[in-house]
Amino acid sequence: MGKGKRIKAKRRGSSGTGSGFLAHAQEVLTRNFQKEIRNSAIWPQMVAEFGEAKAEELLKQCKGELRPGLMPDEAGYGPEDI
Repeated sequence: MGKGKRIKAKRRGSSGTGSGFLAHAQEVLTRNFQKEIRNSAIWPQMVAEFGEAKAEELLKQCKGELRPGLMPDEAGYGPEDI
């Protein structure tokens, strides 16, 4: 791999999940989503039914996802306006 390709790969990030604003927004969305579930009424039910370790494992599977082409909200703003 040449120097130019290494620099481009470093800029893009080698994780393959994407980098930049959208990747960061998806991470923040996931964190907030998991925090809301943990603070909701369903969390104690999950812990009672599955146990603490399994409930945490299930919670880690809940991820926020940004998809292109979502419909605009009431104000007329869509995902392209982010």
